[in-house]
Amino acid sequence: MKFILTTDTSCDAFKTDLDAVKVPWIPLTFTLEGQTYDDNFSSDNEYSDFYAKVKAGAMPTTSQINTFSHEEFFKKVLSENADLPIIHLTLSGGLSETVNAARIAAKNIADADPKAKVYIIDTLSATQGHRIVVDKGVEIRDSGLEAEEAVKKIEDCASKAMHFFMVDDLHHLKRGGRVSAVSATFGTLLNIKPVLTINHEGKLAVIKKAKGAKKAIAFFLEMIAEHKADPQNGAFYLVHANAQENRNLLVEQLKELYPSAPIKGGWVGPVIGAHTGGGMFGVAFEGKKRLTDK
Repeated sequence: MKFILTTDTSCDAFKTDLDAVKVPWIPLTFTLEGQTYDDNFSSDNEYSDFYAKVKAGAMPTTSQINTFSHEEFFKKVLSENADLPIIHLTLSGGLSETVNAARIAAKNIADADPKAKVYIIDTLSATQGHRIVVDKGVEIRDSGLEAEEAVKKIEDCASKAMHFFMVDDLHHLKRGGRVSAVSATFGTLLNIKPVLTINHEGKLAVIKKAKGAKKAIAFFLEMIAEHKADPQNGAFYLVHANAQENRNLLVEQLKELYPSAPIKGGWVGPVIGAHTGGGMFGVAFEGKKRLTDK
């Protein structure tokens, strides 16, 4: 390897899976029922227990990873890997200030030791969209590419990662200021669910309002047909927040339409799930280019 690939845990892979492919990770954190936890889940039970608490009325909150924590993490990785350069992947800067804290930490390390190289890449993504970029980074790392060239290729992948997902519980979006209280109430009564994307700036954007999960799935399929770079072979990364039934409906249709395309993905982790609530589900994939909707 010519560099070390690292990430924060917004990618929502099992942490044991990240360990298995030698990707050191720094945890995001969430606070639930007055106690703060690291996002270090590595089993279905941990995710389902989290959503059971949310369904019972718990209201989780989150905070960014600060500069000091990033510095300590980068120093540890550098010391354990013969000072190889680091390429670090972060949660979208359109959703969190975590990337800016990482950049300051990288600059502090370079100021202290000009030989220490830490490249920060804003994935412009979250959850399984972020995981697309991690998987591409592992592939590029294992090809033996030098760090500077790898950064360009990974950034190109990040610019094309596309996300489409339906949020079931509008009151969590209301709490985060994404929809008004009136919209949340009437949307819930009429079974109208917002379908969101993460745009070219890495920000959430409502792209459609669907009446129920089946209409949302139909829209996902339209977006796949229009925007996916390699529909028949490129992987689909499915994502869900304790919404296995809707996820399975989407799997059935994807297998019928794109039988040779791998289906990957997994849970929405507790940090993003704190803002979407349970029931969210959707799909991420490598597209032609990001949507520019504001």
